[in-house]
Amino acid sequence: MKNYNHALLVMEKHDYPAEAREVIIRTEEKIIADEKANKIYEAMYKAYWVKKQNFDKFHKKVEELAELIGENKYTVNFVLLLNCTKPLLAKYKKENIDEEIYWRSILDLKSKLIECKENYDVWGTFVEGWFRGFYTLNRFALGRLQFENSDFCCDMYVKNGVELYDSDFVVGMHIPSNQGPLTYEARLDAYRRAYNFFKDKFKNPRYGVFCCHSWLLYPDNQNILPEKSNISDFLRDFEPLEVTWTYDFGDQWRIFGVKNDRKPVDELPQNTSMQRAYVDWFRKGKKPGHAYGIIVYDSETDTILTRCTREEYKEKYGY
Repeated sequence: MKNYNHALLVMEKHDYPAEAREVIIRTEEKIIADEKANKIYEAMYKAYWVKKQNFDKFHKKVEELAELIGENKYTVNFVLLLNCTKPLLAKYKKENIDEEIYWRSILDLKSKLIECKENYDVWGTFVEGWFRGFYTLNRFALGRLQFENSDFCCDMYVKNGVELYDSDFVVGMHIPSNQGPLTYEARLDAYRRAYNFFKDKFKNPRYGVFCCHSWLLYPDNQNILPEKSNISDFLRDFEPLEVTWTYDFGDQWRIFGVKNDRKPVDELPQNTSMQRAYVDWFRKGKKPGHAYGIIVYDSETDTILTRCTREEYKEKYGY
């Protein structure tokens, strides 16, 4: 590693917390100052950026480097990813992709940085494998939401001017945390941007088709959370295609934090309205879950054809 000037630019542009900057700069300086640490880092960089390997191929090197310089492995993960934003920008320019999309996409680093601090009290990332989609130009942040090339995961969907079959092209969607409220206006803006970005790939050029699999789309969230919450409103943009109910709630940590992931109901924190709502739901013996849903966006009318009111949703889908 010769320098980390671009990393400094990213942290400044996205207003990283001062304490996080100090930790990241300290880690960068330790790597540069130690010849052995530098060699380990360069091997990791080559594996990730040049050979396109993901972190599972060099986890031991991450741990070795972290131990050598006396920093947390999550911080080392983050430093590598942050430094790779420099060649990623060059890749965007080469492919003539709007630089605004680049800056919005790498904002996810800050989101996961904050998430790591909240869960492990470490400035870094514990979901290092997640970022591969951004660095291979498969996933992009377009407004408030993230979108990527994907395949349809159901047998068939013939409705709203759209005809889809298993493995047909659709645009996958993700909902980043710590990036502002999920309002209707912000969502519609994101769908509009995503349609324009991917429009040459849709079967019917009039309609944008977006699919998502998430605990946020679980239909009973309308009964768990306040009716006027953004999440309740968001899930009504979708037509639910597959719904899973489970007592083994793999996304529980997203609500209560990693340290509370498998705790009994009475020991779960109730510091936020969402935490209190879910604790109340669990105490009633009710199940959590997740769902796979579809959005059909009509570019000619700038409307969401799959969107329902609360009453329509209950009548159509029973929730």
